[in-house]
Amino acid sequence: MNSASTDSANTDAPLTDATELAREALARFGLDPAAELTLLKRRENHVYSLTHEGTDYVLRVHRQGYHSDEELGCELDFVSALHAHGVAVPSFIRANDGRGFCVVGETHPAGPHQVDLQLLIVNEGNFGDERSGVDGSAALDPADFAQLGALIAEVHDATERSGYAMAVPRDDWDLDGLVGAEPAWGDPLRIAELAGADREAVVAAIARIREVLGGYGTPARRFGPIHADLTPENVLRTPSGLVLIDFDDFAAGWHLFDLATALYFFTPHPRGGEYRDALFAGYEGVRPLDPDDHAAFPAMLLARGLTYLGWAADRRGEPTAEWHATHVLPHVVGLARDLIAD
Repeated sequence: MNSASTDSANTDAPLTDATELAREALARFGLDPAAELTLLKRRENHVYSLTHEGTDYVLRVHRQGYHSDEELGCELDFVSALHAHGVAVPSFIRANDGRGFCVVGETHPAGPHQVDLQLLIVNEGNFGDERSGVDGSAALDPADFAQLGALIAEVHDATERSGYAMAVPRDDWDLDGLVGAEPAWGDPLRIAELAGADREAVVAAIARIREVLGGYGTPARRFGPIHADLTPENVLRTPSGLVLIDFDDFAAGWHLFDLATALYFFTPHPRGGEYRDALFAGYEGVRPLDPDDHAAFPAMLLARGLTYLGWAADRRGEPTAEWHATHVLPHVVGLARDLIAD
């Protein structure tokens, strides 16, 4: 895990508090609390790198209250199951008490926070970024998407082979979680800029999504534990290939949802069609799809876009939310019109 970003949006505690919490956690993993910490990312979580006795690590101070201890333990168990089956994901270090994370800050003004530790992944940057995908400036090769498609298929295949079952419920990416009365990430129809004929198109498209995905169903070969946040910044380039990080949003959902997330921000790109073909070719080289999977994908792609609008509706004023509400909204409306025109 590595990023130069220090976006301060959605932080819960001042940076000094997070650093103090990180140092308290180091002792829980048997590391030197005085080790030098380098901030890599400050967004949903505070993420640091450090070196101890010649080994490089990444330490995450989780956003307070985002997941219960049971939910976080379930997430780390999932990543460990994938790692055990050879999927390119992080390798977590267990705390002194044997758990995959620790809780620190019980007496700290910031309050209790979960912290996990993993081996540093030596990488050469992210897969890309959302903005360059939407504005068309991303200089990616279709072969990149073929590799990504294969990695996504390996996740889904390993999940089935491992027999992994979620130990505790999380907010599922099912039909209600995507386009129900109370979507998991908020109601996209609350975006003020979505009005008139555009709003009518989206409302009609939501009904169409429910029809398509309801008929598509949730058999095990289509629905199960997924990453659910396969955005470009969560895919790292390493000397040995792509690595998938950040399973914060992992839950049960359609396998197509991971493919839709990987492609969504690149669909407006001039090479978006090539990227889609390559993504699916890479996936199907590992895990076959059938005609019904391909037929359901446009509805899933729009459903993924609507989740981002719902997220933005509750965060107006934040830069990323404003970007979704202005620059990305017309693209979502276009997907909605395409879906109801079929």
